Amino acid sequence: MVLNHSPLLCIATFLVSIWISCNAHKHGSYMRNADDGFNHRKNWMSSISDDVPLSEMAIPGTHHSSTFTWDTDVTMTQVLNFQQQLNFGVRFFDIRIRHANNAFALHRGHLFLGLYFSDQFLNTVDNFLKNNPSETVLILLKKEYSPESNTRSMRDTLQRYLNQYADTFLQTNYRNVTLGRARGKFIIFSDYDQFNSFGLQYWECDIQDNYHLSTNWDLYNKWEGVKNQLENARNGNASSFYINYLSGRGGSFPYFVASGHSSSGTSAPRLATGLTTPGWSSSYPDFPRVGCFIGICTIAFEGTNTLTYDKLQEYNEYPSGNRRTVGIIVADFPGDSLIAAIIDNNSSIKKRLTNNSA
Repeated sequence: MVLNHSPLLCIATFLVSIWISCNAHKHGSYMRNADDGFNHRKNWMSSISDDVPLSEMAIPGTHHSSTFTWDTDVTMTQVLNFQQQLNFGVRFFDIRIRHANNAFALHRGHLFLGLYFSDQFLNTVDNFLKNNPSETVLILLKKEYSPESNTRSMRDTLQRYLNQYADTFLQTNYRNVTLGRARGKFIIFSDYDQFNSFGLQYWECDIQDNYHLSTNWDLYNKWEGVKNQLENARNGNASSFYINYLSGRGGSFPYFVASGHSSSGTSAPRLATGLTTPGWSSSYPDFPRVGCFIGICTIAFEGTNTLTYDKLQEYNEYPSGNRRTVGIIVADFPGDSLIAAIIDNNSSIKKRLTNNSA
């Protein structure tokens, strides 16, 4: 029976593939343009109680936060500059530094991004916190590329920067630091031995960062890692930081991992996996079935941003008083809807506090 209808199957599959390649897919979880429509969330932490540990909060973050200056599909992971990221709700920053000429230059691998840790980044964070004292900012510092032309250690250079911004720097290695203690301050996560005395230890966090995809078809495995970490966080230890990277690269572009799109545009079409239903109905169960024609549907790729947003909507609609939040979610090209959904996940904190006081 299948063999007799194979020409019809081929024609239908071809037509469905044409349909998906011509239809735009725009979702608020992925935005590739700073003008796509973001809402200001400068003070979203003001609604959360002082006694809540930062480790229990759901916090939006960006991966390779400095790459907005380098617009290529391989390198760029963010379109929003530091000020925009802060204004729109991001509170966790992944900052990669190269020690050169006694300064911290911001890099992605060997590429200098035209930005410096103090002049462009810390200055922006410092001004933001002074104007928005209800907020706190978490900064992951990672050593990137080889040092050059220095007369002092990285530790000494960092100390000079932190002395300059002493009013807004909170030096702590206490994992249960509360929001009340951290308001109006930035805190450092150390990923380098020389920085350990300045802040929290990154290696002590519970982290999902399965970033390497050999091909586009590894996207579902990446998503399963993200999904498992969402559950790990919700069921995890209240005193632990859970960090979940939605990002990936290697045999796939960062925009593809985030969006599932055939090109980088906010409204670009989804890419088809090449599989259809009903023949492969059990494959990629969380990926969408689209372009259905005479009972045959294409299985399209879906980005981690959108898949995570959908899962967060489920959590937020039915919050459990016994669950903690999803923790720190770190994304490439996070859209307004994804940022909002992460922040809204903090409703589980409010529900638990209400239950405990009843």
